[in-house]
This record gives sequence, structure tokens and C-alpha cells, in this order.
Amino acid sequence: MKTLIMILLCSFVFTQEVCEGTCLSEEETKNLFNNVQELEFNLEKAKTLKLEYESLVKDYETQIKLKDEMIELVKPKWYDNKYLWFLGGVLVTSGSVYLAGQIK
Repeated sequence: MKTLIMILLCSFVFTQEVCEGTCLSEEETKNLFNNVQELEFNLEKAKTLKLEYESLVKDYETQIKLKDEMIELVKPKWYDNKYLWFLGGVLVTSGSVYLAGQIK
């Protein structure tokens, strides 16, 4: 009888987990595992979003460069200045009137 009690006592002692510090239950371990998986998923999603964002920024910079080039092409040249044409017209007209006044 004494040996039977000793065997039962030893079986209960050795079946329990040896734990130093904090021990987690099975449910807490599952929750922790699920949280780690969710964080890994969020990390992967953040990485893909970062790549998409960098791609958008690169496209945006290219678009700005192309618009700057287009502005340079469309920008009026020095001879397209309306004030120069007006001044030239005034000079030609006044010169013509002056010369016509000199004819006798």
C-alpha cells in the first residue's frame, strides 16, 4: 500500500510542467501565437504598402520632371513678347509717317 501511494505521488509530481518564472496556460499560448501571426501579417502588409508608396513617389517625381520639360517647351521665347511687337509697330509706323512727311 505504501508503494502504491508513493507511485501515485511520484506520477503527479512528474506530470506537472517544470516552470521557472512565468508559466502560460494553453489558451494564453494560443492567443500569443495568434497575436504573433497577426503582427507578421501586418508587417508583410506594411512592406507591400511601402513598396507601392515608393513606386508612387517615383512615378510622381517622373511626372513632375516631364511637366517641367513641357513648361520649358511651351514657354514663350523672347521674340514672342507682345511689348516688343508693340514697340516695333510703333517705330515702324512713326518712321513711315515721318518719311511720308518728308516727301515734297
